Amino acid sequence: MAKIKLAKKNALSPDEFEAKYAKERISIWLDEDLLDEIRKIAKENDKKYQTLINEILRSYAFSNKSKNISKIINKMNQAIDDLKKMQID
Repeated sequence: MAKIKLAKKNALSPDEFEAKYAKERISIWLDEDLLDEIRKIAKENDKKYQTLINEILRSYAFSNKSKNISKIINKMNQAIDDLKKMQID
């Protein structure tokens, strides 16, 4: 299968879609000093700054820390649901 670098998942058949190659254009506001630092680090590592931002976000999103946050949110939602049930009874 050829690597597809820029595509949305709904534009491809299920056998062609690979999540790590799907990209979606967004607009985002970042602090100027943060963006300057990211650009500096990217240049030092011979990368594009957008690629570095993607790597940073991917690293955080798929880390154990974010999974723990998801577990906490799920537990909080379950507790809220339990409280709602108790109020109904």
